[in-house]
Amino acid sequence: MLSLSNKKWCLAEPPAETVSLLERGLQLPTAVAMLLVNRGVTSEESAKDLMEADFNRLHDPFLMTGMQQAVERVILALQQKEAITVFCDYDVDGVTSAAFLTHFFRDLNCPVEAYLPERQSEGYGLNCDAVRKIREGGAGLMITADCGITGVKEVALANEIGLDVIVTDHHQVGGEGLPPAIAVLNPHRADCAYPYRFLSGVGLAFKLAIAVRNGLHSAGWSKERLPNLKRHLDLFALGTIADVAPLTGENHILTVHGLEMLSTTAKPGLVALKETAGIVGNVDARSVGFGLGPRLNAAGRLGRADSGLHLLTSTDLKEAKVLARELERTNTERKEIQEETVAEAESLFRSEINIQKDRVIVLASEIFHPGVIGIAASRLVDKYHRPTVLIALEAGQGKGSGRSIPRFNLFKAFTDCAGHLVQFGGHAYAAGLTIQEEQIEAFRNAMNEVGHQYLKEEDLIPEVRVDAVLDLEEINHSLYSRMALLEPFGAENPVPCFLSRAVKLQEVKLIGKEKNHVRFRASQGRGRIEGVGFGFAEVFESVDVATELFDIVYELNLNTWNGREKLEIKLVDIRLSEKSGSAE
Repeated sequence: MLSLSNKKWCLAEPPAETVSLLERGLQLPTAVAMLLVNRGVTSEESAKDLMEADFNRLHDPFLMTGMQQAVERVILALQQKEAITVFCDYDVDGVTSAAFLTHFFRDLNCPVEAYLPERQSEGYGLNCDAVRKIREGGAGLMITADCGITGVKEVALANEIGLDVIVTDHHQVGGEGLPPAIAVLNPHRADCAYPYRFLSGVGLAFKLAIAVRNGLHSAGWSKERLPNLKRHLDLFALGTIADVAPLTGENHILTVHGLEMLSTTAKPGLVALKETAGIVGNVDARSVGFGLGPRLNAAGRLGRADSGLHLLTSTDLKEAKVLARELERTNTERKEIQEETVAEAESLFRSEINIQKDRVIVLASEIFHPGVIGIAASRLVDKYHRPTVLIALEAGQGKGSGRSIPRFNLFKAFTDCAGHLVQFGGHAYAAGLTIQEEQIEAFRNAMNEVGHQYLKEEDLIPEVRVDAVLDLEEINHSLYSRMALLEPFGAENPVPCFLSRAVKLQEVKLIGKEKNHVRFRASQGRGRIEGVGFGFAEVFESVDVATELFDIVYELNLNTWNGREKLEIKLVDIRLSEKSGSAE
């Protein structure tokens, strides 16, 4: 049975014995124990790892292949007062990675520069001109941050001209194999047994820094001379959340502490950025994902990422405020360009795509801006639930960005269609490519062949994942506070979703400027709670709210206003109730 939004609900069924074990052992509400098991946390020890976020539970950085060689080379550079250049990607993860290492090397009084390629003229990743420029500038060591794993040719050039390279990158290893660097730090390399594979780019920067710190301590440096890395975890949280890295394991531990640092940070750039974004008090994952991250990303998307890097490495609040205001203007411009790109994509979709036949959406246009096609692709994925690739054309060549759905690995699909591409890279859910214009039609056909091979009809129906069934009378502040121990929520640790059946909806009001949202009171037995449904006005108008009972899926929110706290529900989906029905 589909919901009123034409989605299918998938109710998790965690093993009752495992749930009971956590419930009894940790004195948790059943619903919270179910949340843990649904996220792969099946023992008391791993549950404590998640909920306590203890630094002692971090892995030894020297378990990562190449770390010893990297540390030895960095310490040699420090001893010889050698200039270091950090080469980074231009998204938030790349910029925060470079900023993290810049602050770290500054703390060690080491001469350090950061090099950030200009998106449209230099493209993504390492390039030979930049390598030459960095060497000519006097650097003897280049450390890549959030890039470099596919830079085989560029690292070989660096070796030829006397520039040593350490690669730190969390992207997939390319078909040419590893670049010939002094060290390649990447948990995805086949010969790396590091226990946690999902570190962001800034996570690898942190691991390198902590390993160097440990190496210096072993070499006789006193603790007083060594940098306090915890105070730079504000950058870790910013980059990891913005990059939508899984908030599990080490990422979760470090992000918990990083958000605490971000809430009280003294870094001028972050102080100014928070002020411009209107963020005060405690900073949470949502504030990063929807407030700070997009403003920094906007600079890279429009080819001006150096202003974001300068902001994060600034030591002067006055300068930082000027840069933050510049980013705000850039973000406003980005939104306008993004809407133009989405409108063009929708127009092309209507004229070129057969939704009944096509498994994958591939669209190309000279109107598309290469900096926002990833966001626009996400919008189409949300609307049509098809893997989507948008290609920005210029002078016969296309730069593409894709977003995907569950059960369709975009990076693997690009690999299967590699014969049509100049180059590509990325992850299962997000990937980028370069393609010649004359290959686009063949690429579209090839992607749809792959789509038909891997995607069934039912895979194209959007799913709502439900963690647990909850009676409304079970909702209270105690439940919410225990649930909050799992925060911050994000990739692989999603915001908990609950289902309540046979609910009466009353006092329904249309709200918002366009009257497309609803506020209501939900009642079920002795349970009563207020709720809000964003974008649900049309759905509510299609049913008789006064006479029907509904099954609702929702998130729990703590609404704070004027010093008062009130629990409410945020509607995720709704369907007509079948009292004896199932959510599957």
